[in-house]
Amino acid sequence: MSRRRWIALIAVVLVVAGFLFVVLADIIMNGFGACRVVRQRAFASPSGSQLVVVVWKSCGATVPDSTQASIIARGRTFSPESTPTFVSVRGHLEPVVVWSSERAVRVGFIPGPDQIYKRDPRAGDVAVNYE
Repeated sequence: MSRRRWIALIAVVLVVAGFLFVVLADIIMNGFGACRVVRQRAFASPSGSQLVVVVWKSCGATVPDSTQASIIARGRTFSPESTPTFVSVRGHLEPVVVWSSERAVRVGFIPGPDQIYKRDPRAGDVAVNYE
């Protein structure tokens, strides 16, 4: 084999090896940054047509854990990627959820949160009151 072919072969091998290294590094780094979401409880509305779903979210050592809540229609699957949260607080807290009606819910946490990241007054057509 000529010298040019050897150089071309070595260049191709180095490019492929570099590409595989970048892909492998990306897979490993995404694993370190992935969040873990653990469903804690679900609280049904008076008719049972809606649920307040409470989850704990942990994203590793550099991001504080949080407790989050969302409202979904009964029969729908909760997905942390596609279900919007209406409240998010720092830490793993015990939720207290009481539906006043189909369109109003009261939410609190025990102990009270040290830091509130998100606290929306409405979740869709449901009014949210905080205690």
